[in-house]
Amino acid sequence: MSSGQRTDAVSLRTVAMISLSMALVGVAYGAMSVGAGLPVWVAPLLGVVVLAGSSEMLYVGLATATSPWLALPAALLVNVRHVPYGMALRPALGQGATRAYRAHVMNDEAVAFALAERDPERSGSALTRIGTGVLIGWPAGALAGGLLGRGIDQYAFGLDAIFPAVILALVLPALKRARLRPAVIGAAIVSVPAALLLPEGLGPLAGVLALPLALWRSREVFVGRGEDDGSFGDPDEGSGAGR
Repeated sequence: MSSGQRTDAVSLRTVAMISLSMALVGVAYGAMSVGAGLPVWVAPLLGVVVLAGSSEMLYVGLATATSPWLALPAALLVNVRHVPYGMALRPALGQGATRAYRAHVMNDEAVAFALAERDPERSGSALTRIGTGVLIGWPAGALAGGLLGRGIDQYAFGLDAIFPAVILALVLPALKRARLRPAVIGAAIVSVPAALLLPEGLGPLAGVLALPLALWRSREVFVGRGEDDGSFGDPDEGSGAGR
């Protein structure tokens, strides 16, 4: 790319639309957190420090229903996908403070836009812009939702359905991949009855019992990549996950 060409991969209008959409989802997240008994400030604080919506919602839902110590490993497990994200976007992360900031704002939306660019500079620009938009919109929406959630009936507005809806949205894309499909089906077979028979919140955790299926089906990827270049991970997996 010549020096005269633009390096901004996405427009400010696109960033604003992503930020607004994340704020709307954040409103539901903030209201759900307050409805679960947490203080208003918890959801926006997690939104800035953690900046991982699905992981935050999983943690809040499980921590309030069971124990923070049970919720923590489950929430961390959701964020394991950031490992292949980082590997796929390594040239776009930059160096020093830029690298640290882009690693923090590396979420599903930012990764999707960054991976759409072949040039590392434009990919890094997309990662920064979209990531910053999410960093602004998500906690702002969570704060607004927390303030609104104190005055409405959570069940009357269907906010109690947000948590299972987010989990379902995370699972459905994996069904399209033959390598992950057995693990997803196995987790559903275990967790659905567990949700009916065990105390509230333990059903999703029971689904982790299907994790060995995913690891077994991925063993060829790990071995193959390790033999090729001394690293591990599936770039196709990382590039497809955020799209």
